Amino acid sequence: MVKNSYEITTRLRHRERTFRSAGGLFSKDRIAKSTRLLIDNVNVSPGDRILDYGCGYGAVGVALADSAPGVDVRMVDSDIRAVRWAQENVRVNGVENAHIILDHTLDRYSDGFFNIIAMNPPVEEGTEAIFEMIDRARPKLRNGGSFYLIAKVRKGAKSYMRKLSETIGPSKVIRKSGGYWLMRAERSPVRSPVPTDLSVYEHTVETRLRGRKYTFCTRAGIFSRKEMDDGTLLLIESVEVMPMNSVIDVGCGYGPIGIAAAHLASVGRVVMVDTNARAVECAARNITTHHLHHARKNGKPRVEAVVSDRFDAVRGERFDRVISNPPFHAGVDVLYPLVDQAYAHLRFHGRMYLVLMRYVGIKRHIEKVFGNCSIVAHEGKHTVLMAERMTEDPVGMRDDRHGAPRTSRRRPKEELL
Repeated sequence: MVKNSYEITTRLRHRERTFRSAGGLFSKDRIAKSTRLLIDNVNVSPGDRILDYGCGYGAVGVALADSAPGVDVRMVDSDIRAVRWAQENVRVNGVENAHIILDHTLDRYSDGFFNIIAMNPPVEEGTEAIFEMIDRARPKLRNGGSFYLIAKVRKGAKSYMRKLSETIGPSKVIRKSGGYWLMRAERSPVRSPVPTDLSVYEHTVETRLRGRKYTFCTRAGIFSRKEMDDGTLLLIESVEVMPMNSVIDVGCGYGPIGIAAAHLASVGRVVMVDTNARAVECAARNITTHHLHHARKNGKPRVEAVVSDRFDAVRGERFDRVISNPPFHAGVDVLYPLVDQAYAHLRFHGRMYLVLMRYVGIKRHIEKVFGNCSIVAHEGKHTVLMAERMTEDPVGMRDDRHGAPRTSRRRPKEELL
């Protein structure tokens, strides 16, 4: 059975706490060892301002919020799913001195705002993205403030240690356990505050798609940031999009699928959605670069990029095409809801296209939901699947938000997607 959400009850900093999470988030069904090590070793004083940077579903921020009187905790993540679950977990645990923000820039905070910055970095986004997070956080740390970062030795800990020493100040390993290093750097008051050139984390991808030349701006932490990946290329070459079609690109990244679809659906509407604010920012820039940002369709932008957990931003809207290159590591608790919701948001005879590396299990689920599924392209490790909605359900038979058939089971009010 595929879970819509997970619940974790555990003790952190000598208090029992409950956290809720969902598929696609780091350590969704347990508190990771790295998280525990970070929580247990952050030294908090009364009145400290703490930044939990890359907060996930909020375990670190929640645990530190009551660690000393007068503490002010800010929890920041670039993923809308993480932010929503962090908000839920702050509520569930009765935390009143924590604020959760969807952001990746930290521009809203003044320099020297925080006494403590804590990071359990998203290693799947790559070393370059974590370096950028450190560079963005550095000026926000007060002179003499502490920057805590935990990572595995085999996953870049030594390079992060050097980065902390170069950009923040003297750093050292304060705890080693199970292959992890917990590092602490103190911002040096004598080090000159040289502005960081964040443009070094920006990249450009040039390619040809469906006979047209494209140039895309990308940046650190976004999938396939330096060159177009084979799965995306195969998917774009395989989809059939008509000039008047409405299209949604789910998990758009920096936008190549949606922008190519916008040229195929030349008088249709294209919506590009991603859970990551950093990716959507790049996709929006690429919409402008390719001069697709002016036209409107039925009062809405003809082409737009929106931060959204799957179809949340387009509830009630239906499409002729749902196209997605989901993360290769996505589990069934991510892929199955994507298929269910795609069905609910397709028009009669609308089509869903997915490109996957391992497709057997998901193909069976697609056949169960749609009644059909075919392989339209296969090259190397990648396979493009297509399913067509062949029926128009009677009103009320399907839940437009979740896609699955209605049952007598009630969803808890606090459950989020």
